[in-house]
Amino acid sequence: MSENNGVYQLIIENLKMIEQTNHILEEIQKNIFNHIDSYIYLWTQEKHWVCGGNFWSTKSQIFYPTHWDKALSYFSFDLDDDIKNESISWLSYLNGTEHTKFGLCWYFSWGNKYKQQEWQRELKKYYDNNRSLFEKNNVKLVYNCRNLFIPITQDISELIENYPNGIDTVLGDPVNEALNCLNNIFPVIDQIYKELIN
Repeated sequence: MSENNGVYQLIIENLKMIEQTNHILEEIQKNIFNHIDSYIYLWTQEKHWVCGGNFWSTKSQIFYPTHWDKALSYFSFDLDDDIKNESISWLSYLNGTEHTKFGLCWYFSWGNKYKQQEWQRELKKYYDNNRSLFEKNNVKLVYNCRNLFIPITQDISELIENYPNGIDTVLGDPVNEALNCLNNIFPVIDQIYKELIN
């Protein structure tokens, strides 16, 4: 206990600042993730896709082409691991300091047609058949082969250097890189979607 006395005293001495950090972190994260939402929204407008929701306020910005049925399939943000540690900020997942990563995820309502194990086998088969394209575009299978995932990683040192005024300068690159990957693989995903709904 005595070896930590300095830490305890430092916390007590800076208590007011520490109490304010949660609010400040929330404000920073809201700003960053709202910017990411806006990149997605602009991209979907250019492609004439449907886009709705807001990641930070509803945790559910979703987007999809107009010929898809939203009840069956869409894209959204998520983590590549279904364990979200509540003591870790979303910003830590975005900047790559955690094992779990933040990114774009393709959802398909496999429950309408398949049992979970059948769906996992089906998606794995499609992934394996297109492995070189998926790997080239940084796409991986997540959640026990239930979803496709493209990470979005923002270098923390660039974010520190450019926050808040230059946020557009640094955030645009990783988000657009993920969207370019999605664009590259979309014809294959669209074909998978069409085959799976029939």
